[in-house]
Amino acid sequence: HNKMANQVNGNAVQLKEEEEPMDTSSVTHTEHYKTLIEAGLPQKVAERLDEIFQTGLVAYVDLDERAIDALREFNEEGALSVLQQFKESDLSHVQNKSAFLCGVMKTYRQREKQGSKVQESTKGPDEAKIKALLERTGYTLDVTTGQRKYGGPPPDTVYSGVQPGIGTEVFVGKIPRDLYEDELVPLFEKAGPIWDLRLMMDPLSGQNRGYAFITFCSKDAAQEAVKLCDNYEIRPGKHLGVCISVANNRLFVGSIPKNKTKENILEEFGKVTEGLVDVILYHQPDDKKKNRGFCFLEYEDHKSAAQARRRLMSGKVKVWGNVVTVEWADPVEEPDPEVMAKVSKDFTAWSSPTLWFLTVSFSFCLNGKKFLVIFLLIFVQAMNEMNGKEIEGEEIEIVLAKPPDKKRKERQAARQASRSTA
Repeated sequence: HNKMANQVNGNAVQLKEEEEPMDTSSVTHTEHYKTLIEAGLPQKVAERLDEIFQTGLVAYVDLDERAIDALREFNEEGALSVLQQFKESDLSHVQNKSAFLCGVMKTYRQREKQGSKVQESTKGPDEAKIKALLERTGYTLDVTTGQRKYGGPPPDTVYSGVQPGIGTEVFVGKIPRDLYEDELVPLFEKAGPIWDLRLMMDPLSGQNRGYAFITFCSKDAAQEAVKLCDNYEIRPGKHLGVCISVANNRLFVGSIPKNKTKENILEEFGKVTEGLVDVILYHQPDDKKKNRGFCFLEYEDHKSAAQARRRLMSGKVKVWGNVVTVEWADPVEEPDPEVMAKVSKDFTAWSSPTLWFLTVSFSFCLNGKKFLVIFLLIFVQAMNEMNGKEIEGEEIEIVLAKPPDKKRKERQAARQASRSTA
């Protein structure tokens, strides 16, 4: 009886050992596990994601349909690798975890194309120093796979006005790749209150891309940052490059049919892009009805211009049946305030009742490049009086400008052609 009992017990134990891998009674799932399975995720992938939910790193409500759909497109091995990398990522400053997961998936695909396996994340910033910085300043930090955004907006105690406009942003280049906010902020906040600092990140390496954009709460602070920090040695032998950054809203577009008017171009490009507000067009000097084969498209903001550029460069969008060439137009740069102050001072010193000068400062566009011009309109009454006078030790000569004789040029060209024929 005992022997039979032992055999039965032994068989029972053996049976239990064989069936244990399939026994899921000891595995606990959240109420969202079934939803993940119904969404089409493989069982192991759904289980791994459900485990992440249980750790508290991310909640089911944090993930949108886009993230689940993108994860479903991976094979099982790839999806598990993505989730493992996501789990090991530092999510303490990640506001949008769904977008972050999508970024991890995008990075995984990029590495696959390059023939390299997903690497472990490179050592990041010293979190203790980052935490101390945020506690001291009261700013927030939002981390994505592409950038680290400090501030934007800053705390009300620092600045409670509207978002700063043109001329308040600086570009910071030549940043050491393992440098973060704990070293940049203390340096640049000396120039004035910071609105936000965006450190561009390289998802493939886990380090920064070597540059950042810093928006200040005023133009004066941005100018001061350039003076203080340009060529600043932030580490031994490592000098920063700092300059005023201008968000470019303008695109240069070539291959435009020469018979198209400004209205035609505005209407046509308005159909295929969003945010288009103006078209800058130049006409042939000898035929005002024809353009020069190119134009400039002005958009309401940089984001709209960037999206339009990507769309037009894709090759999928045709305008008047043709693919157009698109490039960024050179941005409009504001003149240096010190230079303008000197110009204003010099002009005031030159002014007198007998000097009838009207000074007009304006910007004009020539082949996409911007020039600041001090344009002097001289009245006929002042010409004779000022001719031969000295200004700051230099004798000036004033004569009427004579327009070029077109017929004379034509005659010269005809004579040249006849000589060549002979």
